[in-house]
Amino acid sequence: MTNSTRTKLWVGVGASVLLGTSAAGWAEAEPAADYTQGPDSLLLAQADHGGEGGEGGEGGEVGHHHEGGEGGEGGEGGEAGHHHEVGEGGEGGEGGEGGHHHEGGEGGEGGEGGEGSASTDPYAVFDYLNVSAGGEGGEGGEGGEGGEGGEGGYAIDVSNPGVYYTNLAMMKGHLAVARELYQAGEQTAAQPHFGHPIHEHYEMLEPALEARGVKGIESNLKALVETMRGGGKWESKADAYTTALEAIDDAMHDVEGELRDDVAFQSRAQLALLRQALHEYEEAVDDGRFVNVVEYQDSRGFVLTARSLLEKQAGLYEEATYDELLAAYESTLEAWPSAVAPETPVMTPGELSARLFKLEATLSRY
Repeated sequence: MTNSTRTKLWVGVGASVLLGTSAAGWAEAEPAADYTQGPDSLLLAQADHGGEGGEGGEGGEVGHHHEGGEGGEGGEGGEAGHHHEVGEGGEGGEGGEGGHHHEGGEGGEGGEGGEGSASTDPYAVFDYLNVSAGGEGGEGGEGGEGGEGGEGGYAIDVSNPGVYYTNLAMMKGHLAVARELYQAGEQTAAQPHFGHPIHEHYEMLEPALEARGVKGIESNLKALVETMRGGGKWESKADAYTTALEAIDDAMHDVEGELRDDVAFQSRAQLALLRQALHEYEEAVDDGRFVNVVEYQDSRGFVLTARSLLEKQAGLYEEATYDELLAAYESTLEAWPSAVAPETPVMTPGELSARLFKLEATLSRY
């Protein structure tokens, strides 16, 4: 069986161009889902499953398809079509604008991107670290492993340390908002966020983790998900949460120290998180109301994590610049008064984009 989930096509802040998402799909057999939550409830809409060997389906605007199945067809995405792992002998499918393809599979074809340019790659800021640029990149090199990018199409190379590091940071963003929700008494709403690191990021990161000899993330994240399912007081869950976070931190620390202590590297990781946050917020809000509160919560988690990266690396920035960035983060976070969504959005996506522009402009100096 295969799962169909939604694409997260993220958009640059202010004058930035459209960027693609880094999130991989649900990695396990659990059904893919789209969560929407009102102020007092969480509704789970189950996504349809494609049959083994069948067509991956046709997506509308922002279509997202996974695993076309053995001998199956990966499907055709609409604008910003996003395809993953076609399977043995499958065809990678054809992406729409900004098509995004991963691992065409054994005998598969990586896919052909539609309109767009190389700048639609969400990790273009880390291109200088690719093997072809003499950086620390690994498997896949330029264009990535198994993927054949057309105009605007690309394959993610998680052995690029910037891509690797940023995806791990996104894991922490999901867990940060999950903890906030759980501690606020919203245990049901917290559950999907505890699962997002493993379902949306781990499968894509696994080859890089193996190449680096990093162990423990998968087992600790799975243990955390199981622990949280039981409900109960946070104090009885804190150890599992801390252990999972430490495993992610250890994996991030595996990036060469010279890079981790580089102001440009840290600034670009924040930019990736912030731009993803804007896209998530745009997915959450439509016509002055919330249509997907889980995306609102994800976006808050990414901004909190970006700010945390800044605070941990405060010494890399001049004092005046650091203070300027912190003030811009505080202004931006007004869009998320808490992890529990307000009755109506505090800002429109356009207003949030304007707030984020100050952060992007300052971080882009590096």
